[in-house]
Amino acid sequence: MNKILHYARHLTRPRSWYRLFSHLADAPRRRRIADQLAEQKAKRSGQQYNPAPRVAAIVQFFNKRANIPMLWRGLQTAGFDEIIVMDDGSVDGASAEWQTLLTEPNHFLFRSNDLFEIITYDRALRHSPAEIVCLLQDDDKLPTNGRWVERALELFDQFPDLMILGGFHAVEVLPRTEGEIAEKMLWEVEGEIEFVRNLFVHSSSRFPRSEPSPGLPDFYYAMSVVRAPVFIRRQAYLDIGGFDLSFAPFLCDDMDNGIRAWQAGYKVGVYDVDFQRDIGLGGMRAFNSKRMEVQVRKNWDKLYRKHFDAIANGEITAMVEKANAELRATNDAG
Repeated sequence: MNKILHYARHLTRPRSWYRLFSHLADAPRRRRIADQLAEQKAKRSGQQYNPAPRVAAIVQFFNKRANIPMLWRGLQTAGFDEIIVMDDGSVDGASAEWQTLLTEPNHFLFRSNDLFEIITYDRALRHSPAEIVCLLQDDDKLPTNGRWVERALELFDQFPDLMILGGFHAVEVLPRTEGEIAEKMLWEVEGEIEFVRNLFVHSSSRFPRSEPSPGLPDFYYAMSVVRAPVFIRRQAYLDIGGFDLSFAPFLCDDMDNGIRAWQAGYKVGVYDVDFQRDIGLGGMRAFNSKRMEVQVRKNWDKLYRKHFDAIANGEITAMVEKANAELRATNDAG
């Protein structure tokens, strides 16, 4: 009787009637959410969060929604223990599509606001507990099976001092020549690294090679490697400071990472993998052509100033050549 009187007194108040009406009117929405949650739980039944993944994929993504099906097929067959997608401010509906796909406990979707790859990779790498992380981009076409990831992990197991492993271009930064820097940015052969004349000198190589590998048939050491893919031994990389954010928002961090790895007593290598890049329109070059010229000039100059002695005296080049010679000798003996 007391409860009835209590509720009756409440219903004499207009606010109580409003709350009751809102509760009843909202019932369909609550039921719909409850059904969606039940469906999600059913899909995840038996799935457990992995607190110590061996290898994680980190995908930098920006306004390439059309590439999502291609990327997703590759990610599913690759065998990653964890997938992190960094959507850096897409406005083409990509975030919503990724949300429908990333439904497992070790799937993460991070949303940022046009911070570019150096900062987003840094945040994701510090978030993941994975032993090895693989940096990928939104225009990558991953191989159709997981052997490329398996081979990368085999190399990390075989060479405990290997910190960075690339599957695209190996780059050796050489002492730059004297001469006036061009006012306008020029381009190498399509697909190569962009540069301003006389601002830097480099030598690049990749598989398949026209000449024998300086190391193993499918792997050799290099001063640095450029994305993507790039695998990193995460904790060792963090121990030497991780990404140098002064290179942000983009460019030249790859070379800086490689030089610092060698100086810290680790190694950098490139391996043979059937990996395609630059699929589809959009991305950094399409949306930032004017900013690209500024970054190329600024960051290559920064790289030379930061590592002038190591580049000028051939210190890193000598380390690489010695490591490849030891690699060949061990392979020949074994």
